[in-house]
Amino acid sequence: MLVENIPGMIAKVAKRLAEEGVNILSGVHHECSEAESGEKGWWCFFVECYDLVAAERLKNLIGELEGVKEVLVSEANIGRFAIDRHHSLHYIGVDRVVIFMVGWLTSVLRKIYDVWGDDGRRMVYFEGVYGGRRSYRTISSAFGLKGRELAETALDLWVLLGWVERVRLVKLDPEAGEVIIRVWGSFEASRPSDRPTCHLLLGAATGFFSEMMAKPLFGMEVKCQARGDEYCEFVMREEHFMIPR
Repeated sequence: MLVENIPGMIAKVAKRLAEEGVNILSGVHHECSEAESGEKGWWCFFVECYDLVAAERLKNLIGELEGVKEVLVSEANIGRFAIDRHHSLHYIGVDRVVIFMVGWLTSVLRKIYDVWGDDGRRMVYFEGVYGGRRSYRTISSAFGLKGRELAETALDLWVLLGWVERVRLVKLDPEAGEVIIRVWGSFEASRPSDRPTCHLLLGAATGFFSEMMAKPLFGMEVKCQARGDEYCEFVMREEHFMIPR
């Protein structure tokens, strides 16, 4: 729904819905990026109304309110789900956000590892490194932050994007060139394994902090929930790791 960006618009629409017995389940609203000078706003929301009111009538009831510019309605359009097909694209800063289902993405990664083994794991790790380097430039520019505040904000985005359930920056020592991160609920650690599995996230962290410290770091996942550990732990530092054989 596109409305005038003025106080009271959401309350006005919510009142009309309540009068019809329509329950608002969830939603998001923000200034419309396509409008000049913030004159319009988007409010995208999901409602539960069943047979209380037909979709077309609901659209008309809202559309006749003063300040409402456009109303777009999606009923259950993919099986039993109602998917928003009208709302604008999602961005974090200047980067467009796309969504992958975990089962789909982990299946792709698992196939890479099955076919190419350790070479595949290294390839995914370096894909993460290159992405992490780019994300540093994007995030530092978009948020205007530095140091630990920038690092923690970047890691908070992992939670926002659904990559992990929780993350903590344990150590950030630019002088020693060492960073330690702990992660709970990594999407890469969703299946049991006898070895660490978070190659993409490890690479993303290594690339980000290499760029942040302006020096190449090496990353290793020393603990992994897929292996039965309490959390996943990434260690990044300037020196190569000695891997036991």
